[in-house]
Amino acid sequence: MTDTNMMPQCPLYPQEHLEAMYPDIYHRVYPMIRQCCEIYDVPTNPGFYPYPTRAAVEQMADYIHQRVMADPASPAERQFGGGLLRALILILLIRELLRRRRSI
Repeated sequence: MTDTNMMPQCPLYPQEHLEAMYPDIYHRVYPMIRQCCEIYDVPTNPGFYPYPTRAAVEQMADYIHQRVMADPASPAERQFGGGLLRALILILLIRELLRRRRSI
């Protein structure tokens, strides 16, 4: 076997955790998503159980988007683009809701 066919050697130093590789916007938005889910995604809320309505998910995404855009400590989010940022929030929100249902 030649050297070109071999798998690359793993370095001996510690690797950066995958979680740390997320962009800064993720670290700003995801805690807000989790907080909203903890408040609204409860079995006693008929708009979320057994599954959330589209209107409820859209309302949560709007609320999170407004919070991110209003935060003066994060002007970079305004450069991200309103529609693109809201789409990212919606994607992360739906993934969190799906994750929470798999654990039930």
